[in-house]
Amino acid sequence: MLKQIIAFIFVLLIGSEKVSANIRGSSIVDGLYSTVLSEQRDLLIYLPNNYNQNKMLEYPVLYLLDGQRNFAHTIGTLDLLNQSNMAQEMIIVAIMNTHRTRDFTPTYDKSYNEWGLSGGADNFLDFIDKELIPFINKNYRANNFKVISGHSLGGLLSIYALHSKPELFQAHFAFSPSLWWHKQVIFEKAEIFLKNSDQLNKYLYVNMGNEGGNMLHSFEKYTELLNIHNRKGFKFNFDLDTSESHNTTALAGQSLAYQNLYATLRPTKEVIAKGIPAIKEFFKRQSEVYGYEIKPSYSAINRIAYNALKEKDFATAIATFEENVDNFPHKADAYDSLADGYEANGELNKALKMRNLVIKKSITENVENNAYKTRKINLLKLIKANKP
Repeated sequence: MLKQIIAFIFVLLIGSEKVSANIRGSSIVDGLYSTVLSEQRDLLIYLPNNYNQNKMLEYPVLYLLDGQRNFAHTIGTLDLLNQSNMAQEMIIVAIMNTHRTRDFTPTYDKSYNEWGLSGGADNFLDFIDKELIPFINKNYRANNFKVISGHSLGGLLSIYALHSKPELFQAHFAFSPSLWWHKQVIFEKAEIFLKNSDQLNKYLYVNMGNEGGNMLHSFEKYTELLNIHNRKGFKFNFDLDTSESHNTTALAGQSLAYQNLYATLRPTKEVIAKGIPAIKEFFKRQSEVYGYEIKPSYSAINRIAYNALKEKDFATAIATFEENVDNFPHKADAYDSLADGYEANGELNKALKMRNLVIKKSITENVENNAYKTRKINLLKLIKANKP
């Protein structure tokens, strides 16, 4: 009987504990009426984890096609990479379908009437340009960097948008794009576009799985054009992965697309090695290219600080870590890095103050903090060992 009472009390105690876990980021349902398309268009909006932590930050926006199908894996992959500083945080706008074939295809092909009407891509891009983007800019903290991401016919639209409205998006993801559409009609202008001598500061990621047939042939034809015509400023990656099927290329390619895009937007190791002036100059040029102010990234500044720490230039390292704390006060990792600087310089009490603050910040920021706790425990042992 006593064991039963103890077990009952234990259950009550467990049940009464406050759960501190939170889902990272937030998702909401939104929408607008389109006069261009004469219909309501529903949206799923993902706001990144730090969106509400720092109200001064503005974010790139990824416009996601086939929104219902692709929303969950797209936001999950991005958030996982964000936690490892392998991709930039973005707002994701998932556009729900109404007439998929109509919206994603550039020409009318009666052979596919059983899928629905076709040939409405220009109208759909006008909707995005004239209605959706202004709506997002008005209601959310968006900057000028925009990405379009699509799979299959959505991938076709992503590449068609690059050719027909290159000013609209700064990056394009196309997973298993249906470039075979209407006897490969997209190639009528593709070569002309790609061999144009004008500067094209855009990024494109394309992949293909084990589809074979016309899918593979059109993919190979397009990637050959990419390789032949190296347009100035244009960066691209393409992957052929026959271990993936048509249904999984978006899932597999999303991570690579995010990472490859991020690699084009951040300074190289060579730039970082030259110090803060070189990094600031790099981001100044990025701002000129993309038409809005882009401040030096957290990871770039942090790398400089750790380089100084490695050289035992403690004053420079600590000052640089402090700059990142000032610029990114919501990031727990910024305080953790500053604690590393203090600890390396023998300022153990200052380091302990930062270690305590790191754990509080990690809870607010909603990031994993086991490593932070371990570093605090190790620091306390070091302080104890150094006491006279």
